[in-house]
Amino acid sequence: MAINNHLGQLDRPEIINFLFRNRNSSHGTAEESRSTWKTTTGTLTAKSSDGIDIHCRIFSGIPEEPHILFFPAEYDHETDIMNLATGFGQIGITLITTDYRGCRDSGGEPSVSTLPQDAEAFYQAVKDWYVARQRTGPFVFMGRSLGSAVALDLAFHHNDDSLALIMESSFDLTEDFLSGNGIQINGSGLSGEDPFSNRSKMNDYSKAVLFLHSHRDEVISLNQIEWLVAESRSKATQLQIVPSECRKDIAEKAGDLYFAIIKDFLNRRMGRRLHRRRKKK
Repeated sequence: MAINNHLGQLDRPEIINFLFRNRNSSHGTAEESRSTWKTTTGTLTAKSSDGIDIHCRIFSGIPEEPHILFFPAEYDHETDIMNLATGFGQIGITLITTDYRGCRDSGGEPSVSTLPQDAEAFYQAVKDWYVARQRTGPFVFMGRSLGSAVALDLAFHHNDDSLALIMESSFDLTEDFLSGNGIQINGSGLSGEDPFSNRSKMNDYSKAVLFLHSHRDEVISLNQIEWLVAESRSKATQLQIVPSECRKDIAEKAGDLYFAIIKDFLNRRMGRRLHRRRKKK
């Protein structure tokens, strides 16, 4: 089913300034990059359909293990990305991240309406890199907050190419996400179809989804996110409720358990089972 892009109505100054508020923050220093476990940091430049360069980084893991294409939250900083790279590197997973248009090393001006086309360019660039280096591990799409909607859109369009989808601090309805962040839409509200269309896309995605959500999420409550979880078609979909302080610190508060949960989820999707030691008689 084709989903029309209604995201143009979100290209308003107050929304752009909120969603891309970390646009000018820099990447880590060379010393910080070297400190990320034993990963190899590389870069890619994806060319969006309108010619804008989208900057990407690759933290290489074991070629046969999953490759996570990650779309950051509006609140993610460089330290958050580096912590992810380190944690995934320790378990052999490749993390590939992107800078949104107009942010950090990507060209152009920040825009909500161009997120889908930029994500598609990112994916195609990663696929070219993947094939050229004869990688064999499966693709996993992952996003936090704003990034969860971008990851879902990409998964929706490339259902057969993905092993699974990971949605952290995600949201059901666009207007709830904005109002939960203190952005009130004017009296006319959002016209037509929900801009991100998360429910309809989730309903059309057939693979398993791992939802990670804080029990103290101040933007999207557990009751709200359950509507989106219910739309998943896979019986293997999981909702993990994390006892964190807020939606922004799930990985920090969960620590090693955060990566263990993701690793176990992906292992099961790959048909792997953990062998438990038998108790001695």
